[in-house]
Amino acid sequence: MWLDECPSFWDEGRVRPLVTESGKVVLMCDSCSAVWPTLADFKEMEHVEPDEPDWTVASGVHVRPGTVRWASAQDLEVAGMGGLKWRA
Repeated sequence: MWLDECPSFWDEGRVRPLVTESGKVVLMCDSCSAVWPTLADFKEMEHVEPDEPDWTVASGVHVRPGTVRWASAQDLEVAGMGGLKWRA
């Protein structure tokens, strides 16, 4: 599922919800890998570009490969994002 097209001018990816190892749901472009730690960050177009070796998004939150997964509908409900218009 995805929320919106990536707002980056150089990309055509989709913004998808991702569950981090710490259990936090973040939004991530499935193409350029820009990450928005919160929905408010996405609305303000304030993204981070996590990089090796720690892939840090925010304090205690990272998107290190192999430690994340795409969010389910249940994950979105728990994160307070279930009411958004998600696309299949």
